[in-house]
Formats: sequence, C-alpha cells, structure tokens
Amino acid sequence: MIPALLATAFAAEVQRYAVVVGVNEGVSGDEPLLFASSDADRVADVLEDLGDIPSENIVRLKDVDAARLADSLEDLARRVERRKGTAETLLFFYYSGHGDSDGLHLTGTQLPFRELLDDLGAIPVDVRILVVDACQSGELTRLKGASPAEPFEIQADDRLDTEGMAIITSSSVGEDAQESDRLQGGVFTHHFLSGLKGAADASGDHRVTLTEAYAYGYAETVKSTSRARFVQRPGFGFALSGRNDLVLTRVDDPGRNAMLALDGAGQWLVMEGDGSGRLVSEVFVEQDAMLAVNPGPYLVRFRDEKGIREASVDVPKGSTHPVAARAMAAVSPGRTVRKGMQEDTRAAMAWTVGTGILGPTAPEIQPSAVGTLGLMVDFEPMTLAVRGIGSGTNTRNDQIGIRQVRAGADIAGLKKVDFRKVALGLGVRGGGDLNFQWFATTGEARPKQALTGRLGPLLSVDVPFARNLLIVSGGTDVQVAPLYDVSTDTDRLGTTVVPTLNLELARYVRR
Repeated sequence: MIPALLATAFAAEVQRYAVVVGVNEGVSGDEPLLFASSDADRVADVLEDLGDIPSENIVRLKDVDAARLADSLEDLARRVERRKGTAETLLFFYYSGHGDSDGLHLTGTQLPFRELLDDLGAIPVDVRILVVDACQSGELTRLKGASPAEPFEIQADDRLDTEGMAIITSSSVGEDAQESDRLQGGVFTHHFLSGLKGAADASGDHRVTLTEAYAYGYAETVKSTSRARFVQRPGFGFALSGRNDLVLTRVDDPGRNAMLALDGAGQWLVMEGDGSGRLVSEVFVEQDAMLAVNPGPYLVRFRDEKGIREASVDVPKGSTHPVAARAMAAVSPGRTVRKGMQEDTRAAMAWTVGTGILGPTAPEIQPSAVGTLGLMVDFEPMTLAVRGIGSGTNTRNDQIGIRQVRAGADIAGLKKVDFRKVALGLGVRGGGDLNFQWFATTGEARPKQALTGRLGPLLSVDVPFARNLLIVSGGTDVQVAPLYDVSTDTDRLGTTVVPTLNLELARYVRR
C-alpha cells in the first residue's frame, strides 16, 4: 500500500492530514523564542496551498502544553478512524519550539519522544512524516535555551522501526538548531519551506519530493550556518518500504496563490512590498526555478559573482510572473554596502574621474574648468572621497589679462541615503590648492603663487548603472587665500565664497 501512496501522492483518493505546532515558551531555563509560532503558521499555509491538505484537515496549535497536544492528537485519531475507508492516508507533523534529548518542551511541560511517537502511531494513517525544528538560536548566536543542549535523539537513523515513517530533524545529535532575526524564523524551517515552494525541485517536474525538500534544506542550512560559531546539520531517517520519493508539494499550478519563475543561476531573495517587509524566501538556483508566493508586490534581489540586481514585481492572483536576472537593474556595490546586502563585504572602493566648473575666486577672475581624479570608498555609515584636482582659466579685459592655474587635493565625507533610482548625499569637503597666476599688462606685474585652503558643504546625487555611478555634486567652498591690497601693495589673508559643480564617473573595483 505504501508504494502506491508514494506513487500517487496527489491522487484525489489520498487523504492528507497535518498537525502543526509552534511553541515559543518552553520549560524553566529556556529562553523565550521569537519565531516558533510564526514558523508553524507558515508551514501550515504552505501545506494547505501547495501540499493538497484541506484546511479542515490541518490542526494548528500554538503555545500548548503536553496535555493539550496529546488531546489534540487523540481527537485527530478518532476523526481519521471515522473517515477511514479505502483511501490511503498520510499525516504530516511539524514542531517548532524547545527540546532536548528527552523530549519536547511545551509551555512549562515536557512530552517524551516515545510518548509522542506512540500518540502519532495511534493515528490510523499509512505514512507519517515528522519534521522537528528545535534548540534554535536567533541570528546565529542566540541559543534556544539558557545553554547549548543536546537536541533530538529521535530515531533519525538510516531506517526506522516503524514502517511508513520519515523523521526530519533540524540538527544532528549533539548540535543546536538556530533561528535568525534576518530570516524571521528558524534557519532550517526557512530553507525547508523555500524548498517546498519550488526551490528544491531538482528534477524540474514542478513537484517537490520528501528527499528533494530534505536535501535542499540540509545544504542551505549548512551553508547559512557555516559562518556561525557552530554549523547546523539536519538529520533524516526513513522507513518507507523501499521508496522515499513521496511528493509533498506541487508548484505547477498557482491555484489561489501565484508563482515567480526565476531565471538565472545564483542567490534569490524575495521580500514583501518594496523590500522593507518580511523576507519571504532566500533560495539558491542552479539555472531556473518556480517559487510559490502569495499574490502581491515584492522586491526581488539576485546575487551572483558579478554583483547584485533588483526588480520590483507585482504578482496577480493565479498568475506566473517571469523574473530574469539579466533584465533586472544592477545595484552599485556602494549601495549594497550601505544597505547591508552583503554580509561578507564591509566596504566598496571605486576610482573616480570627472570634470566641472569652479566659480570665480575673485571678482576679476572668470569661472575655471576643473578636472578631477580620485578614490571613493563606501562604508555602511558614510562615504569617503579623496581627489586630486586641477583647474585653469584665462581672463582678459581692457587693462589686464590673467591666466590662473590651480592644483590641489581634497577629502569629503558624506552620508548617502538610497532611494529607488538615485542616492542623495550630504556632507563636508575640505582641501588645499597651489594657485599660480600670470599677468599680461602694459605695466609691470610679477607672477604670483599662493596656497589656498577651502572648506564647505557638499551635496551629491548618485545615478547607478551596472557597477558604476554617475555622480553630480555641487557645493560652496569658503576659500582662505592671500589677497592683494592695492593701497598697501601687500598681501593679506581673505575669504571668498566659491560655488562648485562637478560631474564624475565612479568605476567600482571588482572584488
């Protein structure tokens, strides 16, 4: 009977049931969790939308104790018995919460694993699947509990004693499972759900099997926790009468939901709304994949070795929306650093070259043409830019001709704020120049040279394209320089307000 069930996983005569449990509060000494209940909700939603389990066949339990869970399993057993006929049956059990080597921690009580397995075994179904995510920690450092504890020693061996059973645990014996503030949920549950939504469909048949979902969840959990202080390795045990290709979800029909058709090999992140909402999925795609989502607007971000790209999509109900990486807008490395998009990158460096106009440095001097060459470094809190600058101008009137050449350097610090198409920066720039002047006159006028200091506010507008930026910046420098006093034939220090306008091209250095 079991092989037939596996082969006809979505046949109409197969009855499917689910018990989904999320418990944030464990026993004394357990640290309260943030996402166990919400993880349970997400699992139940995916099973209903993609797993062919009617809502009336899903038992949702939040923050229950051991007695309440046992009663619920007993009630379900009676209901399944009343409905049982010739149809084959399946039970999917999911738990997110605290646990140790003895059992589950359920709101101040404990449920030993042997009792849990006995209660599940009393439900008259043909196949039982257990997925247990426990002993988690937040953002890869906050442990689920006061101290690391041995997680589940359920029989997650190569074969199980009970025929028709599969058990998946979020971590192996002796390891702690983890949850992430960034993912807003358990690390393993997040990746396991992304797999069920389509990311795990290695065969490309738009159906996600038990082994595909586990293999994907295992690989991505190990990858996500590889930078933590310990690596989490999920465990898997099965006794499915020779076959373990049970289909858990189907992603070829949007149904009540919608689909994203992801085209491109790399990392895909799907976030609600404009990107400020919850991270829906983080998936790694080798070529292309189908991903089930709820209808609505999303920001889709793609990352590979060439950089990061983004696109905003609005997916209508019952539709499949194609998203091709090559058609998405490139995000400059500076923006990825400022917005924390790359955990392994703390700065982005770019060479800059530009031109501009320097306002009159004295009433008798015309504006100067400017050329710049520099280096810009984007950090998360601010951007620093160092430039070498040169300018020149020729001024002539009826009495005199003046040729002026300046060479110098400056440094700027800006705080940049990223908007959808541009980034605005506000900061301060200061520097110094050597100023050379030559005079053409009917009288005598010796060439002059002087050191000029300058400091002033700066405003910039960044327009990104590919890995580059087009930067339009302007400001006002207060310049301090020797000024010639005709009455005394001497130089004195004076200040001049000089407006500036620059257009620069920034080319980021590839890492």
